[in-house]
Amino acid sequence: MNSGIIFIQLLLILCVAHALGRVAYWCGQPAVIGHLLAGVIAGPMVLGQYHPELRTYLFSNVVGLMALSKIGLVFIMFGLGLEVGKSEKATGAVNGRGVVAIAVAGFLGAGLAGMLLGYFTHGTFAAGTDRGPYMLFFGVAMAATAVPVLAAILDDRRFLHHRLAPLVLNAAVVTDILAWFALSVVLVSLSSGGLKGIFFSSVTLVVLVIVAEFMISRRYSSAASAKPGADSTKVLVAALIVLFAFCVVTDLANAHVTIGAFIAGLAFRKHSVLREFWEKGPHALVSQFFTPLFFGTAAMNVAINAADWPELLMWAGVFFLVGGAGKVGMSYLSARVTGLSKSDALVVATLMNTKGVMEIILLTVGLEIGVISAQLYAILMVVALVATVITLPVVRLIPLSKAAPSATNIVLRSAHKESKKRPLMDSV
Repeated sequence: MNSGIIFIQLLLILCVAHALGRVAYWCGQPAVIGHLLAGVIAGPMVLGQYHPELRTYLFSNVVGLMALSKIGLVFIMFGLGLEVGKSEKATGAVNGRGVVAIAVAGFLGAGLAGMLLGYFTHGTFAAGTDRGPYMLFFGVAMAATAVPVLAAILDDRRFLHHRLAPLVLNAAVVTDILAWFALSVVLVSLSSGGLKGIFFSSVTLVVLVIVAEFMISRRYSSAASAKPGADSTKVLVAALIVLFAFCVVTDLANAHVTIGAFIAGLAFRKHSVLREFWEKGPHALVSQFFTPLFFGTAAMNVAINAADWPELLMWAGVFFLVGGAGKVGMSYLSARVTGLSKSDALVVATLMNTKGVMEIILLTVGLEIGVISAQLYAILMVVALVATVITLPVVRLIPLSKAAPSATNIVLRSAHKESKKRPLMDSV
């Protein structure tokens, strides 16, 4: 293969992804929707259908493109783990128990609904996969909440419930942490090493979390490099070493490298200097290069015949309604129990059903490890996109709470300003 073809691939994917991302932004939607459409256009559904010779020439060999995409995914997950520290700054402004209650209830509601769907659809979509891991993965995919897309929605000028933003964002972060650790359970259960291999993988992941939280996080959060004005280059090198080491360990433990990358980001989440440096430098490379590249190549896996669309949309509707009912219903009930009004609880529950980025990453991992088929991948991607697109319009229909502004609300609005430093176009 001509070595220059990878640069043509990058040029086409990035140009089309950014152009469609801009269109999505003008339509009030996250740029990731445009990135995904770029992959669909470059994939077998559009370019392969209308000009198969050109697609064969351009994308017959995508080994280099996929390798770059996987590296990009590692940095995306590291950045998401790192940004948990930003959301933790607002934790003092909200009811911590309320955050955990909403997150856990929504996760369990959607997870159980997803497992139920997995039980009844196993023979249709995953006959060659064990029922248990398939059901668990289906539950995890239904339970995820897209923190970056949610943050973009909360920053949108059309979103009027700003005082709820820190509560929702913190609950979403807890949900995604639960989702990634639940995914590690799925991956470990798929291990071919039997009970001995599952035990080894489980112990390895637990040790990795302990090292991240009680050694690396404490060491670097109190180090001189974490003080304002300190040189960030040394801690960046240390973070990169930890990142790649954790990826190697999780891969050897039969888990996915994305789990190692996310744990590495969590390990450095309290290092404010590194977080600020990430925002000013590496984040731009990740959001403008690796993010559209990853989601563009991920959508190239979608290949659906025109005759299959009616059945696909039918299944997508079922999955959306059942999974959404579990997530929204349980989030609403837990929000009410924690003291929110009916309208505020409905806003929180609706926002917690935002999927987008995280579900698509989870689906890509599931497709890679063979726990879901390409057809189910496409169906669940449609569910993720629909859930993301309708979130803001639905929330705008919910009336504002008539509760008078309180000191807590003022603190909530103040904390929300911390998250309004990044435009919608930069969110993944």
